[in-house]
Amino acid sequence: MTDARASDGLTEAERALLAAYRERRRSATPDSATARSDSAEGAESDTPGPGTSPLASAEPADADERLLLEKWRSWRDRPLTRPPWFAALRQRIGTDPAPPVPATGLADDSGYRADAASRFAGMLLGAACAEFTVAGRIGERTTSALFALEGVIRAHTALRVHGAADVPASVLNGLQRWLHTRGIPWQDCVADPAEGPDGWLVDRPELRADSVDDPALLTALTRIAAGDRASAHASGASGVPLGAVAALWSGTAVFGGAKDLAALSHGHPDGHRPAGALGVAISLLLRGIPLHESLSRAVASWEPADSRPALLDRALRLGATSPVGFAPGAAQLDAMGAGRTGTEALAVALRVAAACPDDFTTAVAAAADHGGDTRTTAVLCGQLLGAAHGPAAIPLPWAEKPAALAVLERLAEDATTEFGPYPDESAEWLQRYPVGAPAHAPDRRRSLHAVPRLAASRDRFLGAVLGCAIGEALGTPIAGSGWDDIQDRHGPQGLRNYVPAGHPAGRLGSDTQLLLFSLEGTIRAGVSRRTGEVADPSRHIQHAYQRWLHTQHLSWGRAAGEFLKHTPAPDGWLVGHRALYQTRNPGRTMMRTLIAFAKGQQPMGTPDHPVSDSQGSTAVMRAVPAALWSDDPAEVFRVGQNTAALTHGDPVAYLSAGTLAFLVSRLLTGCDLATAVDEALDELSGHRGQQEVSRKVAAAVRYAASAETTPTHLETGIGNGWSAADALGIGLYAALVADGDIDVALPLAVNHSGNSATTGAVCGSLVGAQAGAAKIPDRWRTELELHDVIEQLAHDASLEFGPHPPDTEDWTTRYPPT
Repeated sequence: MTDARASDGLTEAERALLAAYRERRRSATPDSATARSDSAEGAESDTPGPGTSPLASAEPADADERLLLEKWRSWRDRPLTRPPWFAALRQRIGTDPAPPVPATGLADDSGYRADAASRFAGMLLGAACAEFTVAGRIGERTTSALFALEGVIRAHTALRVHGAADVPASVLNGLQRWLHTRGIPWQDCVADPAEGPDGWLVDRPELRADSVDDPALLTALTRIAAGDRASAHASGASGVPLGAVAALWSGTAVFGGAKDLAALSHGHPDGHRPAGALGVAISLLLRGIPLHESLSRAVASWEPADSRPALLDRALRLGATSPVGFAPGAAQLDAMGAGRTGTEALAVALRVAAACPDDFTTAVAAAADHGGDTRTTAVLCGQLLGAAHGPAAIPLPWAEKPAALAVLERLAEDATTEFGPYPDESAEWLQRYPVGAPAHAPDRRRSLHAVPRLAASRDRFLGAVLGCAIGEALGTPIAGSGWDDIQDRHGPQGLRNYVPAGHPAGRLGSDTQLLLFSLEGTIRAGVSRRTGEVADPSRHIQHAYQRWLHTQHLSWGRAAGEFLKHTPAPDGWLVGHRALYQTRNPGRTMMRTLIAFAKGQQPMGTPDHPVSDSQGSTAVMRAVPAALWSDDPAEVFRVGQNTAALTHGDPVAYLSAGTLAFLVSRLLTGCDLATAVDEALDELSGHRGQQEVSRKVAAAVRYAASAETTPTHLETGIGNGWSAADALGIGLYAALVADGDIDVALPLAVNHSGNSATTGAVCGSLVGAQAGAAKIPDRWRTELELHDVIEQLAHDASLEFGPHPPDTEDWTTRYPPT
C-alpha cells in the first residue's frame, strides 16, 4: 500500500485505517442508524456520492480519529515503538492481505507472521535497554550482536544472489568489523586485509569504543585474525547473546545454527551450547509461542540431549513456581552458580524471565543482581522478554535517546525486510550489504526460494515453462484423436487429468524437450552477452538444438555440424541428463532441418532466408524463452520469430512463435492477457505475412467472448492445431476463458479434434505466465516427468536474466558461453 499523500493530506494506508475504524465503530453500535442521526446535524453528509466509499471520507471526524492517526504515524515512523500487532493491522488494511511465505524464522506453518518483525525488534531493543540499565551505555553485548546480525543479513542476501551462503563465516566477518570499531587496526582484525571493511554499519561512529569490559570476544577474534582458532577452554557467557540473531534464518534446526555463532569465539560447550537454546527460545517467541512454553521447549532442544545441564531445568522450575511478581534475589541466583559461564548465565536469565514474565524493569534489575557476568545475564533476560512482548512493552531507561538507537532501529528494519516476504533486490541494498563472490558451488534453486515472491515475474516465468510441459503431457495421449473418440474414452467432458498411453502418465513430449534446450541455449547466450557482443541468441539456440539432436541417438560427430570444431564433445549440464535421451516422436521438419544443418547442407534458418516452408506447430513452444531476452516486447517478438525460423520458414510458423513470446513477455510484467493480446495484434500488423496469424488470434478472442463455443466451433473457426497459427489460436482461446485457472484452461485447450499436445502447451504457457507457478496445483507438477529438471532450468534462467547474474566458474561450466 502506497505512502503517497492524496489531496486530502492522507496516505492510502491512513484512509484505509480510518475506513476500517469507522466500520468497526458502526458494527459495534447496536442501532447504527440512530447513532448516526444523534451524532451530528446533517446526517446526509455521511451519505457517499456516486463511486465513493461510505468509509473513506477525507478528514478525521473527531478527536478519537485524530489520536488514531497520530499513533499510526508514530508507529510507522518509529519501528521500535510498535506493538507486535501493528504489522498484522497494517497487513489487514493493505492491498496484500496474503503475502508470500518466506522460508525464514518470520514464518510458521500458518504462513508469514506479521508480528514477528515487531518481536524481533523487541529482542534487539530489550538487549540494548538491559545493557544500558546495567552499564549506563549501550555496550559490546549489544553492538557485537548488531554486527552478528549484519553478518546474517549479508548471508541471506548472498543466498538470494548467489544461491550459496556460509552463515558462520559471514557472521565472523561481521564480528571482525565489530572488532575494528573497538579501536583495532583493520590489518589486525582479519587474516587477509587486502581490502578495507565494507558495508554501512562499520562506519557508524555511534558504535565505536576504545574499551571493552569482557575481553573474551576481542581475544578470540584477534586469535582468529592471527590464524589461530577460538580457545577450547572459553566457556564465558559473552558469546551467548549472539545466538538470538540465528532465529531469523529458519524456523527449524535453530539450535545448531545459533550454537555455531557463539562457537566462533567460545570453544567450550558451556560457552556456545547455551546460545543454541537461546536461539530456539527466540525463534519460538517470534512465532507467538507463550514465554514459559518457549523457554521449556528451548531447554528441551539441547543438543546432545544427554548433555543437557540439570541447572537449566532447575532454573525454569524455580522461576515458574515463584510467587507472582517475586524476583529472585542475589543470594538465590548465586546459589545456582557463579553466573560466569554461558550455561550459568542462561540459567539466571531463564529463572528471572520465568519469575517476572510481565515486568521488564524488575526482571532486568534482578538479572543483574548477582556475583557473575551481570551484563550478559541482563542482556539475555532483555532479549527474551523483548521478543515475548515487543518493543512497545519495554520501558526506556534513558533520559536522552542514545545515538546508537537509531542504528539499531535501522538494522532491525533491514533484518525484517531481508527475511520477510519482500526482500530488497536493489543495487543500493548490495552496497549496504555487500556479498562478494560465493565461496563454493551454489545451489541455484535455493537463491530464488530465498526470495519468497520469486520477484513475481520469476514465478510467472517458471509458471510459463511448467505450463508448457504440463499442457503437452496432458494433451499427448489424445493428440490426433477426434472429439467423439475423446468423449467415448474419457467421458462427456473429455480428458481432465494425466493418463497413461502406453507409457507412464505425465510423460514429456518432444516439444518440451526442445523447449528445454531452447531455454538452455538462451541462458548460454545471456552468459555470452555479458562477456562479449551478442545481439541475438539464435546461434546459441541452434547449438542447443544440435545437442538435442545428439540425444535422439546420433553421435556427436554426426549431430554437431560446424559446432564440432570448437566443442569436440557436447557440453553443459542439460545434455548430461540421460532421461532426455528418449525419442518422443519429434516433428519431421525439425529432424530434417537439423540433420541438414549437421551435414553442412544448409545454414541456420532466418525469416529472410528460410530453410523450409513449414507452418507446423512445433515451432511455437520453443519461443517462450525469448520472453527473458529483453524488456522490449518488440525485441522479444523478433527473437521469438528468429528462434522458430531456425527450422520453420513459413511466416505463419515464425510469426505465431513471435506472438507467443510477445504475450508471455507482457504477462511476466503483470499485464492482463486481454491487453497483451491487443498489443500483440498491433505488433503483428507491421510484419509481412501476418494475416493468417492475426485472423486466428482475433478468432480466439471472439470465441472466448461466447458462452456457446464448443470443440466443434474451434475446429471449424480456428483449426485443428497442426499449424502454428491454429495451435496459438486454440491455446489462446482457452487461456482467455479460464482467466488464470489452469484446471479450467487445460481441458478446454486439449479437448478437440487435432493436435491436443501443442494446443495444451500453448495454453499452459499463457496461463502459467498469468498466474505463476505458485498457483499451479501440486498434482500437475509432481506427476510431470523431469519436473525437477524443468524447474531447475527455469530458476537458472531467472538468475541469468535477473539483476545479479552469477559470475562464477561453476556457472560458466554449467552454461558455457559458446
